[in-house]
Amino acid sequence: MKLTHLKEPPLEFGGTMRHPDIRFGLMDYGPLDAGLEGAPKRIRLGVVGSGETVEGVARWIETCSTGLPAKESRQPNLFPPFPGTGLEETFRCEFVTSTELQRVIPPREIARLVAIPGQRDMTRAVVETITNEIAVLSERSTKPDVVLVALPVEIIQRTYNARNAAGGEDADELEAGADLDFRGMLKAACMRLHLPIQLLWPTTFDPTFKIPRKLKESSDRRTQDQATIAWNLMTAIYYKAGGLPWRLARDARQLRTSFVGLSFYRSLDGERIHTSTAQMFDERGEGLILRGGRMVESEEDRKPHLTAEDAYELLSNSLRVFKDQHGHFPARVVLHKTSRFDRNELSGFHKAIDERDIDYADFVWVQKSMTRLYRLGVYPPLRGSLVRFDKDQALLYTRGSVEFFRTYPGMYVPRPLMLRCQALGQPLQHIAEEMLALTKMNWNNTQFDNGLPITIAAAKHVGEVLKYVDEGQVIAPRYSFYM
Repeated sequence: MKLTHLKEPPLEFGGTMRHPDIRFGLMDYGPLDAGLEGAPKRIRLGVVGSGETVEGVARWIETCSTGLPAKESRQPNLFPPFPGTGLEETFRCEFVTSTELQRVIPPREIARLVAIPGQRDMTRAVVETITNEIAVLSERSTKPDVVLVALPVEIIQRTYNARNAAGGEDADELEAGADLDFRGMLKAACMRLHLPIQLLWPTTFDPTFKIPRKLKESSDRRTQDQATIAWNLMTAIYYKAGGLPWRLARDARQLRTSFVGLSFYRSLDGERIHTSTAQMFDERGEGLILRGGRMVESEEDRKPHLTAEDAYELLSNSLRVFKDQHGHFPARVVLHKTSRFDRNELSGFHKAIDERDIDYADFVWVQKSMTRLYRLGVYPPLRGSLVRFDKDQALLYTRGSVEFFRTYPGMYVPRPLMLRCQALGQPLQHIAEEMLALTKMNWNNTQFDNGLPITIAAAKHVGEVLKYVDEGQVIAPRYSFYM
Protein backbone atom coordinates (compact mmCIF):
# COMPACT_ATOMS: atom_id res chain seq x y z
CA MET A 1 0.00 0.00 0.00
CA LYS A 2 1.05 3.58 -0.67
CA LEU A 3 -0.54 6.56 1.13
CA THR A 4 -0.48 10.01 -0.47
CA HIS A 5 -2.49 13.21 -0.22
CA LEU A 6 -3.92 14.91 -3.32
CA LYS A 7 -4.01 18.68 -3.42
CA GLU A 8 -7.42 20.31 -3.54
CA PRO A 9 -8.13 20.75 -7.27
CA PRO A 10 -8.78 24.35 -8.36
CA LEU A 11 -11.76 25.44 -10.44
CA GLU A 12 -11.77 28.00 -13.24
CA PHE A 13 -13.97 31.10 -13.06
CA GLY A 14 -14.35 34.32 -15.01
CA GLY A 15 -11.29 35.64 -16.81
CA THR A 16 -9.73 32.12 -16.60
CA MET A 17 -8.93 32.86 -12.94
CA ARG A 18 -8.71 29.94 -10.51
CA HIS A 19 -9.69 29.24 -6.93
CA PRO A 20 -10.25 26.00 -4.95
CA ASP A 21 -13.50 27.26 -3.37
CA ILE A 22 -16.67 27.85 -5.39
CA ARG A 23 -18.07 30.76 -3.38
CA PHE A 24 -14.82 32.70 -3.12
CA GLY A 25 -14.13 32.07 -6.81
CA LEU A 26 -17.52 33.51 -7.77
CA MET A 27 -17.10 36.48 -5.41
CA ASP A 28 -13.64 37.37 -6.69
CA TYR A 29 -13.88 36.57 -10.40
CA GLY A 30 -17.51 35.99 -11.36
CA PRO A 31 -18.84 32.97 -13.26
CA LEU A 32 -16.90 31.23 -16.00
CA ASP A 33 -18.93 32.83 -18.79
CA ALA A 34 -18.92 36.36 -17.33
CA GLY A 35 -18.61 38.87 -20.14
CA LEU A 36 -18.94 36.25 -22.86
CA GLU A 37 -21.61 36.23 -25.53
CA GLY A 38 -24.64 34.21 -24.47
CA ALA A 39 -24.04 34.52 -20.72
CA PRO A 40 -27.19 35.44 -18.74
CA LYS A 41 -27.44 39.14 -17.91
CA ARG A 42 -31.00 39.25 -16.61
CA ILE A 43 -32.70 36.07 -15.40
CA ARG A 44 -36.49 36.23 -15.31
CA LEU A 45 -37.86 34.09 -12.49
CA GLY A 46 -41.38 32.71 -12.67
CA VAL A 47 -43.00 31.84 -9.33
CA VAL A 48 -45.89 29.42 -8.74
CA GLY A 49 -47.40 28.80 -5.30
CA SER A 50 -49.93 30.03 -2.78
CA GLY A 51 -50.42 33.73 -2.15
CA GLU A 52 -48.20 33.49 0.93
CA THR A 53 -45.35 31.57 -0.71
CA VAL A 54 -45.33 33.63 -3.92
CA GLU A 55 -45.08 36.82 -1.89
CA GLY A 56 -42.41 35.29 0.34
CA VAL A 57 -40.25 34.17 -2.60
CA ALA A 58 -40.55 37.57 -4.33
CA ARG A 59 -39.43 39.22 -1.10
CA TRP A 60 -36.56 36.74 -0.75
CA ILE A 61 -35.31 37.47 -4.30
CA GLU A 62 -35.23 41.17 -3.44
CA THR A 63 -33.36 40.44 -0.19
CA CYS A 64 -30.77 38.36 -2.03
CA SER A 65 -30.09 41.21 -4.43
CA THR A 66 -28.67 43.33 -1.60
CA GLY A 67 -26.70 40.52 0.03
CA LEU A 68 -26.88 38.44 3.21
CA PRO A 69 -24.44 38.42 6.15
CA ALA A 70 -22.25 35.50 7.03
CA LYS A 71 -23.20 33.07 9.76
CA GLU A 72 -21.24 33.66 12.95
CA SER A 73 -18.63 30.94 13.04
CA ARG A 74 -15.03 30.21 13.91
CA GLN A 75 -14.70 28.88 10.34
CA PRO A 76 -15.33 31.97 8.16
CA ASN A 77 -14.28 30.12 4.98
CA LEU A 78 -17.06 27.61 5.58
CA PHE A 79 -19.78 30.25 5.99
CA PRO A 80 -18.97 33.30 3.81
CA PRO A 81 -21.51 36.08 3.26
CA PHE A 82 -23.60 36.25 0.11
CA PRO A 83 -22.57 39.52 -1.59
CA GLY A 84 -25.80 40.01 -3.52
CA THR A 85 -26.77 39.90 -7.19
CA GLY A 86 -26.33 42.44 -9.92
CA LEU A 87 -24.12 43.29 -12.85
CA GLU A 88 -21.19 44.01 -10.53
CA GLU A 89 -21.72 41.25 -7.96
CA THR A 90 -21.25 37.48 -7.79
CA PHE A 91 -22.89 36.22 -11.00
CA ARG A 92 -22.61 39.57 -12.86
CA CYS A 93 -26.31 39.08 -13.56
CA GLU A 94 -29.69 40.32 -12.31
CA PHE A 95 -32.37 37.98 -10.92
CA VAL A 96 -35.82 39.50 -11.30
CA THR A 97 -39.49 38.60 -10.97
CA SER A 98 -42.74 40.51 -11.44
CA THR A 99 -46.48 39.93 -11.19
CA GLU A 100 -46.74 38.85 -14.86
CA LEU A 101 -44.23 36.10 -14.09
CA GLN A 102 -46.17 34.82 -11.06
CA ARG A 103 -49.14 32.45 -10.70
CA VAL A 104 -51.04 32.10 -7.43
CA ILE A 105 -52.92 28.85 -6.81
CA PRO A 106 -56.26 29.80 -5.17
CA PRO A 107 -56.82 28.67 -1.55
CA ARG A 108 -59.90 26.67 -2.61
CA GLU A 109 -57.82 24.72 -5.13
CA ILE A 110 -55.16 23.95 -2.53
CA ALA A 111 -57.85 22.77 -0.12
CA ARG A 112 -59.34 20.56 -2.84
CA LEU A 113 -55.98 18.99 -3.64
CA VAL A 114 -55.01 18.14 -0.06
CA ALA A 115 -58.48 16.68 0.56
CA ILE A 116 -58.05 14.02 -2.14
CA PRO A 117 -57.85 10.78 -0.10
CA GLY A 118 -55.69 8.48 -2.25
CA GLN A 119 -51.95 9.15 -2.24
CA ARG A 120 -51.55 8.33 -5.94
CA ASP A 121 -54.58 10.39 -7.00
CA MET A 122 -53.55 13.31 -4.83
CA THR A 123 -49.96 13.32 -6.15
CA ARG A 124 -51.13 13.24 -9.76
CA ALA A 125 -53.63 16.04 -9.13
CA VAL A 126 -51.04 18.30 -7.50
CA VAL A 127 -48.57 17.70 -10.34
CA GLU A 128 -51.28 18.46 -12.92
CA THR A 129 -52.32 21.69 -11.21
CA ILE A 130 -48.76 23.03 -10.87
CA THR A 131 -47.87 21.99 -14.42
CA ASN A 132 -50.91 23.83 -15.78
CA GLU A 133 -49.84 27.00 -13.98
CA ILE A 134 -46.31 26.72 -15.38
CA ALA A 135 -47.77 26.12 -18.85
CA VAL A 136 -49.57 29.46 -18.63
CA LEU A 137 -46.25 31.18 -17.90
CA SER A 138 -44.54 29.35 -20.77
CA GLU A 139 -47.05 30.77 -23.26
CA ARG A 140 -46.70 34.41 -22.27
CA SER A 141 -44.81 36.91 -24.40
CA THR A 142 -42.46 37.54 -21.49
CA LYS A 143 -41.42 33.99 -20.71
CA PRO A 144 -39.49 33.11 -17.53
CA ASP A 145 -36.05 31.53 -17.77
CA VAL A 146 -36.58 29.40 -14.64
CA VAL A 147 -39.75 28.74 -12.63
CA LEU A 148 -39.60 28.60 -8.83
CA VAL A 149 -42.27 26.29 -7.42
CA ALA A 150 -42.93 27.68 -3.95
CA LEU A 151 -44.76 24.84 -2.21
CA PRO A 152 -47.28 25.72 0.51
CA VAL A 153 -46.98 23.71 3.71
CA GLU A 154 -50.27 21.86 3.08
CA ILE A 155 -48.87 20.43 -0.18
CA ILE A 156 -45.57 19.55 1.46
CA GLN A 157 -47.29 17.61 4.21
CA ARG A 158 -49.28 15.55 1.72
CA THR A 159 -46.56 14.95 -0.88
CA TYR A 160 -43.39 14.60 1.23
CA ASN A 161 -44.61 13.49 4.65
CA ALA A 162 -47.58 11.25 3.87
CA ARG A 163 -45.54 8.15 3.12
CA ASN A 164 -43.78 8.39 6.48
CA ALA A 165 -47.15 8.56 8.20
CA ALA A 166 -48.45 5.41 6.55
CA GLY A 167 -50.47 3.18 8.80
CA GLY A 168 -53.77 1.42 9.25
CA GLU A 169 -55.94 0.66 6.25
CA ASP A 170 -54.13 3.14 4.00
CA ALA A 171 -50.70 1.54 4.49
CA ASP A 172 -51.08 -0.94 1.64
CA GLU A 173 -52.10 1.76 -0.79
CA LEU A 174 -49.18 3.98 0.22
CA GLU A 175 -46.79 1.09 -0.20
CA ALA A 176 -48.20 0.36 -3.63
CA GLY A 177 -47.77 4.02 -4.59
CA ALA A 178 -44.26 4.31 -3.20
CA ASP A 179 -42.87 4.86 -6.70
CA LEU A 180 -44.97 7.98 -7.19
CA ASP A 181 -42.33 10.51 -6.27
CA PHE A 182 -43.76 14.04 -6.40
CA ARG A 183 -40.53 15.77 -7.35
CA GLY A 184 -39.72 13.32 -10.15
CA MET A 185 -43.26 13.42 -11.53
CA LEU A 186 -43.34 17.22 -11.58
CA LYS A 187 -40.00 17.59 -13.33
CA ALA A 188 -41.00 14.97 -15.90
CA ALA A 189 -44.33 16.73 -16.54
CA CYS A 190 -42.62 20.11 -16.99
CA MET A 191 -40.01 18.74 -19.37
CA ARG A 192 -42.32 19.15 -22.37
CA LEU A 193 -42.72 22.85 -21.51
CA HIS A 194 -38.96 23.41 -21.98
CA LEU A 195 -38.77 25.29 -18.68
CA PRO A 196 -36.43 24.17 -15.90
CA ILE A 197 -37.95 24.39 -12.41
CA GLN A 198 -36.64 24.81 -8.88
CA LEU A 199 -38.68 23.58 -5.90
CA LEU A 200 -38.63 25.78 -2.77
CA TRP A 201 -39.98 25.30 0.75
CA PRO A 202 -41.24 28.19 2.91
CA THR A 203 -38.13 27.80 5.10
CA THR A 204 -36.17 29.26 2.18
CA PHE A 205 -37.58 32.76 2.71
CA ASP A 206 -38.56 32.39 6.39
CA PRO A 207 -36.20 30.30 8.54
CA THR A 208 -38.64 30.45 11.46
CA PHE A 209 -41.28 28.57 9.46
CA LYS A 210 -42.03 25.21 11.08
CA ILE A 211 -42.77 22.20 8.88
CA PRO A 212 -43.37 19.11 11.04
CA ARG A 213 -41.70 15.89 9.98
CA LYS A 214 -44.02 12.93 10.31
CA LEU A 215 -41.20 10.46 10.68
CA LYS A 216 -40.19 12.06 13.97
CA GLU A 217 -43.11 13.95 15.42
CA SER A 218 -40.96 16.00 17.77
CA SER A 219 -38.51 17.28 15.16
CA ASP A 220 -38.59 20.02 12.54
CA ARG A 221 -36.76 20.21 9.23
CA ARG A 222 -33.27 21.62 9.72
CA THR A 223 -32.32 24.55 7.52
CA GLN A 224 -29.04 26.13 6.50
CA ASP A 225 -28.13 29.72 7.29
CA GLN A 226 -29.60 32.29 4.92
CA ALA A 227 -26.34 33.15 3.14
CA THR A 228 -25.64 29.49 2.37
CA ILE A 229 -29.21 29.00 1.09
CA ALA A 230 -28.75 31.99 -1.23
CA TRP A 231 -25.41 30.68 -2.50
CA ASN A 232 -26.82 27.24 -3.28
CA LEU A 233 -30.10 28.31 -4.85
CA MET A 234 -28.79 31.23 -6.89
CA THR A 235 -26.01 29.07 -8.29
CA ALA A 236 -28.50 26.37 -9.29
CA ILE A 237 -30.79 28.97 -10.87
CA TYR A 238 -27.90 30.53 -12.82
CA TYR A 239 -26.97 27.13 -14.25
CA LYS A 240 -30.60 26.26 -15.05
CA ALA A 241 -30.93 29.57 -16.90
CA GLY A 242 -28.11 28.51 -19.22
CA GLY A 243 -25.13 29.97 -17.39
CA LEU A 244 -21.82 28.24 -16.70
CA PRO A 245 -20.70 29.09 -13.14
CA TRP A 246 -17.31 27.30 -13.23
CA ARG A 247 -15.44 24.44 -14.86
CA LEU A 248 -12.64 22.03 -14.14
CA ALA A 249 -9.26 23.70 -14.36
CA ARG A 250 -7.28 21.85 -17.00
CA ASP A 251 -3.86 22.02 -18.54
CA ALA A 252 -3.95 22.84 -22.25
CA ARG A 253 -1.76 19.79 -22.81
CA GLN A 254 -4.38 17.44 -21.37
CA LEU A 255 -6.54 15.34 -23.64
CA ARG A 256 -10.08 16.55 -24.32
CA THR A 257 -12.11 14.18 -22.19
CA SER A 258 -15.73 13.09 -22.02
CA PHE A 259 -16.78 11.84 -18.56
CA VAL A 260 -19.72 9.44 -18.72
CA GLY A 261 -21.60 8.02 -15.73
CA LEU A 262 -23.67 4.89 -16.33
CA SER A 263 -26.64 3.94 -14.18
CA PHE A 264 -29.91 2.05 -14.07
CA TYR A 265 -33.33 2.98 -12.72
CA ARG A 266 -36.55 1.09 -12.14
CA SER A 267 -39.29 1.85 -14.64
CA LEU A 268 -42.99 2.12 -13.79
CA ASP A 269 -44.34 -0.45 -16.27
CA GLY A 270 -45.21 -2.92 -13.54
CA GLU A 271 -42.43 -5.32 -14.48
CA ARG A 272 -39.76 -3.51 -12.47
CA ILE A 273 -37.39 -3.58 -15.44
CA HIS A 274 -34.25 -1.51 -15.15
CA THR A 275 -33.43 1.04 -17.83
CA SER A 276 -29.98 2.49 -18.44
CA THR A 277 -28.96 6.12 -18.68
CA ALA A 278 -25.73 7.95 -19.42
CA GLN A 279 -24.83 11.19 -17.61
CA MET A 280 -22.20 12.84 -19.79
CA PHE A 281 -20.13 15.82 -18.62
CA ASP A 282 -17.23 17.68 -20.16
CA GLU A 283 -14.59 19.91 -18.58
CA ARG A 284 -16.87 22.94 -18.95
CA GLY A 285 -19.46 21.28 -16.76
CA GLU A 286 -22.04 20.95 -19.52
CA GLY A 287 -24.20 18.00 -18.51
CA LEU A 288 -26.08 15.99 -21.13
CA ILE A 289 -28.42 13.07 -20.48
CA LEU A 290 -29.09 10.07 -22.73
CA ARG A 291 -31.41 7.13 -22.22
CA GLY A 292 -30.29 3.66 -23.24
CA GLY A 293 -31.57 0.10 -23.42
CA ARG A 294 -33.00 -2.15 -20.75
CA MET A 295 -30.88 -4.21 -18.46
CA VAL A 296 -30.30 -7.93 -18.42
CA GLU A 297 -29.19 -10.01 -15.48
CA SER A 298 -25.55 -10.93 -15.93
CA GLU A 299 -24.41 -14.52 -15.55
CA GLU A 300 -21.28 -13.23 -13.81
CA ASP A 301 -22.86 -11.59 -10.74
CA ARG A 302 -26.68 -11.76 -11.19
CA LYS A 303 -26.83 -7.96 -11.23
CA PRO A 304 -28.21 -5.58 -13.88
CA HIS A 305 -25.93 -5.01 -16.86
CA LEU A 306 -26.20 -3.91 -20.47
CA THR A 307 -25.97 -6.27 -23.40
CA ALA A 308 -23.01 -5.73 -25.70
CA GLU A 309 -25.33 -4.20 -28.31
CA ASP A 310 -26.94 -1.76 -25.86
CA ALA A 311 -23.57 -0.81 -24.38
CA TYR A 312 -22.30 -0.03 -27.86
CA GLU A 313 -25.41 1.97 -28.75
CA LEU A 314 -25.39 4.00 -25.52
CA LEU A 315 -21.74 5.02 -25.75
CA SER A 316 -21.95 5.62 -29.51
CA ASN A 317 -24.84 8.02 -28.94
CA SER A 318 -22.90 9.74 -26.15
CA LEU A 319 -19.91 10.28 -28.42
CA ARG A 320 -22.15 11.58 -31.19
CA VAL A 321 -23.70 14.11 -28.81
CA PHE A 322 -20.22 15.21 -27.71
CA LYS A 323 -19.28 15.80 -31.34
CA ASP A 324 -22.46 17.81 -31.93
CA GLN A 325 -21.55 20.04 -28.97
CA HIS A 326 -17.83 20.45 -29.63
CA GLY A 327 -17.37 19.81 -33.35
CA HIS A 328 -15.10 16.82 -32.77
CA PHE A 329 -14.95 13.56 -30.87
CA PRO A 330 -13.12 13.45 -27.52
CA ALA A 331 -9.55 12.23 -27.40
CA ARG A 332 -10.33 10.28 -24.24
CA VAL A 333 -13.39 8.68 -22.64
CA VAL A 334 -13.83 7.98 -18.92
CA LEU A 335 -16.69 5.70 -17.85
CA HIS A 336 -17.91 5.63 -14.24
CA LYS A 337 -20.21 2.95 -12.88
CA THR A 338 -21.23 1.81 -9.38
CA SER A 339 -21.01 -1.88 -10.31
CA ARG A 340 -18.52 -4.05 -12.13
CA PHE A 341 -18.31 -3.84 -15.92
CA ASP A 342 -19.11 -7.33 -17.20
CA ARG A 343 -17.60 -8.81 -20.36
CA ASN A 344 -20.58 -7.87 -22.55
CA GLU A 345 -20.43 -4.23 -21.48
CA LEU A 346 -16.68 -4.11 -21.97
CA SER A 347 -17.06 -5.56 -25.45
CA GLY A 348 -19.75 -3.05 -26.46
CA PHE A 349 -17.94 -0.03 -25.01
CA HIS A 350 -14.62 -0.98 -26.63
CA LYS A 351 -16.35 -1.39 -29.98
CA ALA A 352 -17.83 2.12 -29.77
CA ILE A 353 -14.47 3.61 -28.78
CA ASP A 354 -12.52 1.75 -31.46
CA GLU A 355 -15.02 2.83 -34.11
CA ARG A 356 -14.14 6.48 -33.41
CA ASP A 357 -10.36 5.83 -33.21
CA ILE A 358 -10.23 6.97 -29.59
CA ASP A 359 -6.93 5.79 -28.16
CA TYR A 360 -7.48 6.49 -24.47
CA ALA A 361 -10.22 5.08 -22.26
CA ASP A 362 -10.63 4.49 -18.53
CA PHE A 363 -13.41 2.31 -17.08
CA VAL A 364 -13.74 2.96 -13.35
CA TRP A 365 -15.92 1.00 -10.93
CA VAL A 366 -16.82 3.38 -8.05
CA GLN A 367 -18.25 2.24 -4.73
CA LYS A 368 -18.50 3.62 -1.20
CA SER A 369 -16.25 1.54 1.00
CA MET A 370 -16.46 0.41 4.63
CA THR A 371 -12.65 0.40 4.80
CA ARG A 372 -11.51 3.44 6.75
CA LEU A 373 -8.32 5.24 7.71
CA TYR A 374 -7.70 6.74 11.13
CA ARG A 375 -5.51 9.66 12.08
CA LEU A 376 -4.31 11.01 15.41
CA GLY A 377 -6.73 13.38 17.11
CA VAL A 378 -10.48 13.74 16.80
CA TYR A 379 -10.79 14.69 13.14
CA PRO A 380 -11.20 12.25 10.24
CA PRO A 381 -8.58 11.90 7.47
CA LEU A 382 -8.03 14.79 5.09
CA ARG A 383 -10.13 15.04 1.96
CA GLY A 384 -7.86 13.87 -0.84
CA SER A 385 -6.23 11.07 1.16
CA LEU A 386 -5.39 8.30 -1.31
CA VAL A 387 -4.34 4.73 -0.55
CA ARG A 388 -3.15 2.78 -3.59
CA PHE A 389 -3.30 -0.99 -3.22
CA ASP A 390 -2.00 -1.83 -6.68
CA LYS A 391 -1.88 -0.30 -10.15
CA ASP A 392 -5.65 -0.45 -10.68
CA GLN A 393 -7.25 -0.19 -7.22
CA ALA A 394 -7.25 2.62 -4.66
CA LEU A 395 -9.17 4.12 -1.74
CA LEU A 396 -9.97 7.84 -2.03
CA TYR A 397 -11.38 10.19 0.61
CA THR A 398 -13.62 12.66 -1.20
CA ARG A 399 -15.08 13.75 2.14
CA GLY A 400 -13.00 14.45 5.20
CA SER A 401 -11.21 17.24 7.01
CA VAL A 402 -10.68 20.22 4.71
CA GLU A 403 -7.67 22.46 5.18
CA PHE A 404 -9.38 25.46 3.55
CA PHE A 405 -12.30 25.16 6.00
CA ARG A 406 -9.99 24.35 8.94
CA THR A 407 -12.43 21.66 10.09
CA TYR A 408 -14.42 18.61 9.06
CA PRO A 409 -17.76 20.07 7.85
CA GLY A 410 -19.72 16.81 7.94
CA MET A 411 -21.99 15.30 10.59
CA TYR A 412 -21.02 11.63 10.25
CA VAL A 413 -17.87 9.56 9.91
CA PRO A 414 -16.98 9.89 6.22
CA ARG A 415 -16.80 6.85 3.95
CA PRO A 416 -14.14 6.84 1.24
CA LEU A 417 -14.62 5.65 -2.33
CA MET A 418 -13.08 2.42 -3.60
CA LEU A 419 -11.87 2.90 -7.16
CA ARG A 420 -11.31 -0.14 -9.36
CA CYS A 421 -10.09 0.42 -12.90
CA GLN A 422 -11.08 -2.29 -15.36
CA ALA A 423 -9.52 -0.46 -18.28
CA LEU A 424 -6.67 1.87 -17.45
CA GLY A 425 -5.41 4.41 -19.96
CA GLN A 426 -4.01 6.94 -17.48
CA PRO A 427 -2.06 6.47 -14.22
CA LEU A 428 -4.23 5.66 -11.21
CA GLN A 429 -3.24 8.88 -9.42
CA HIS A 430 -4.51 10.90 -12.39
CA ILE A 431 -7.81 8.99 -12.25
CA ALA A 432 -8.10 9.80 -8.52
CA GLU A 433 -7.30 13.49 -9.09
CA GLU A 434 -10.07 13.71 -11.69
CA MET A 435 -12.47 11.90 -9.38
CA LEU A 436 -11.76 14.45 -6.63
CA ALA A 437 -12.26 17.35 -9.07
CA LEU A 438 -15.56 15.92 -10.37
CA THR A 439 -17.00 16.02 -6.84
CA LYS A 440 -16.88 19.83 -7.19
CA MET A 441 -19.14 19.90 -10.28
CA ASN A 442 -22.50 19.72 -8.50
CA TRP A 443 -24.36 22.99 -9.19
CA ASN A 444 -26.90 22.28 -6.43
CA ASN A 445 -24.28 22.80 -3.75
CA THR A 446 -21.54 25.41 -3.44
CA GLN A 447 -19.72 23.65 -0.59
CA PHE A 448 -17.09 21.85 -2.62
CA ASP A 449 -16.53 18.68 -0.58
CA ASN A 450 -19.29 16.55 -2.09
CA GLY A 451 -18.78 12.82 -1.68
CA LEU A 452 -19.56 11.56 -5.20
CA PRO A 453 -18.38 12.68 -8.64
CA ILE A 454 -21.08 14.42 -10.65
CA THR A 455 -21.18 11.50 -13.10
CA ILE A 456 -22.47 9.26 -10.30
CA ALA A 457 -24.30 11.86 -8.18
CA ALA A 458 -26.47 12.87 -11.15
CA ALA A 459 -27.72 9.32 -11.64
CA LYS A 460 -30.25 9.44 -8.82
CA HIS A 461 -31.85 12.69 -10.01
CA VAL A 462 -31.95 11.50 -13.61
CA GLY A 463 -33.56 8.15 -12.76
CA GLU A 464 -36.16 9.78 -10.49
CA VAL A 465 -37.35 11.89 -13.42
CA LEU A 466 -36.96 9.55 -16.39
CA LYS A 467 -39.07 6.82 -14.80
CA TYR A 468 -42.06 9.11 -15.38
CA VAL A 469 -41.21 9.86 -19.03
CA ASP A 470 -42.70 7.52 -21.62
CA GLU A 471 -40.14 5.59 -23.63
CA GLY A 472 -41.31 7.13 -26.90
CA GLN A 473 -41.08 10.69 -25.57
CA VAL A 474 -38.07 12.85 -26.40
CA ILE A 475 -36.19 13.66 -23.19
CA ALA A 476 -34.54 16.95 -22.29
CA PRO A 477 -30.80 16.52 -22.90
CA ARG A 478 -29.52 19.14 -20.42
CA TYR A 479 -28.91 18.09 -16.83
CA SER A 480 -30.52 21.33 -15.63
CA PHE A 481 -33.97 19.74 -16.18
CA TYR A 482 -33.22 16.92 -13.73
CA MET A 483 -31.32 18.59 -10.85
